[in-house]
Amino acid sequence: MKNNGFGDRLKALLKQNKLTQAQVAAAVRTSVPSVNRWTKGGEIEYHNLRALADFLDVNWIWLRYGDEAIASLQTDMPGNSAMTDLRKEYLNQIIDSEAKMKSALEMAEIVNWEWNVLTGTVTCSQNAEAVFGVEPGHLPNCMLPFADAPLDELVKTFGQSQPHTWDFAIKADDGTEKWFSSRARLVYDAAKRPSKVVGISADITTRKSTETALAQSEYMMRKIIELIPVGLWAADAEGKICLANTEVKRIWGGAKYVGLDEYGEYKGWWEETGEPVGAEGWTLARAVEKGETSQPETVNIEAFDGQHRTITMFSTPLYDQQDQLIGAIEVNQDISDLKATERSLKACLEEWEIIFQQPLFGVVQLSGDQISRVSEAIEKAFPDVNSQQPELADIFSSDTHKKIESQLKKKSPTSTVFDGTLKGGEIERKVYLLPQRRSASEAQQKTMILFTMTD
Repeated sequence: MKNNGFGDRLKALLKQNKLTQAQVAAAVRTSVPSVNRWTKGGEIEYHNLRALADFLDVNWIWLRYGDEAIASLQTDMPGNSAMTDLRKEYLNQIIDSEAKMKSALEMAEIVNWEWNVLTGTVTCSQNAEAVFGVEPGHLPNCMLPFADAPLDELVKTFGQSQPHTWDFAIKADDGTEKWFSSRARLVYDAAKRPSKVVGISADITTRKSTETALAQSEYMMRKIIELIPVGLWAADAEGKICLANTEVKRIWGGAKYVGLDEYGEYKGWWEETGEPVGAEGWTLARAVEKGETSQPETVNIEAFDGQHRTITMFSTPLYDQQDQLIGAIEVNQDISDLKATERSLKACLEEWEIIFQQPLFGVVQLSGDQISRVSEAIEKAFPDVNSQQPELADIFSSDTHKKIESQLKKKSPTSTVFDGTLKGGEIERKVYLLPQRRSASEAQQKTMILFTMTD
């Protein structure tokens, strides 16, 4: 009775003794599916192997390992009981090691399997069904996507010095998707012919879920970085620029991913002093070199496209959980339009001050019907307007005062010119009422009144 493997020897014994799998299961005190798995070459625990061999009245070493194992025990040094005992001890250690390895794989929820190159059959460890979550008949399809590959491709993939690794997903019987990682290698027989693919598969569903969540988080972060209306830089722990978002590239007319010693390629001048910023002055450089968290600082820059812009910049260093510097980020905000408006407003205010200081015209600024400001010429000519609540009656005659009030009461006053007189004066002069356009933030209409001071 010479057979190729444990499963074949067991099936031959059952046929020879006219035993059913149910009878064997009852005798060994195990389940029928376990006996069925053994007949296919599946793993068997040491105590079950000894019980099975005793029931079938065969040598357990022969049942598990075949004729060659028995021959090996008997060939060398015949009659040497010490050597025979030593070989038996080694076999016991092998069986014990197999049991320990099987227990370790099951606790780690790792399935070990073998795929026969010639027959295409697969045998799995006992925990395969529990780990994969599918019926045993489905296992070859989910584990062996290479089963239909030509032999030369199989040798090329699995015959290398390092095991071949791949990931695959299956739909469990309950409808959930589970991910596994497999490592396998091609084993050759004594004639150097491909015999079987031996491998292991482990559940990596949790890892895959984490990777998917991380990828989604990174995708969202990239989109946020691209869409935020401020420029964002990032540098690594050595200060090399590694990130520049879309707004940065617009502000600077591009981006150069340079190291600390090349920051001078970015040209900028301090708003307050006009001095060059220099390579070491950028807040990103200071964050990396000094660990400095900066406040917004205003800089005039010359971009790579030749445009001159004004920006604010500020940075913060980044640390890991061990408080080790891992990089820094810098934020740039383009305030060119704001600065242009500010400069224009400043120029207007300076011009306005000149108007209020000139002696030829009297200038009265109204908010609603209340005086908010008068020119220096009026202050000198009419001392009463220096009071806390000056009124139009302090400057104009009664008749002129009424004309002004009549115009102010109109819902949409327009620019008006009429003859009027000042308080205590008889000489008529041109009085100009100039309503100013009301902004959304202004609750009251503003009006300017101009008239000549000299007779």
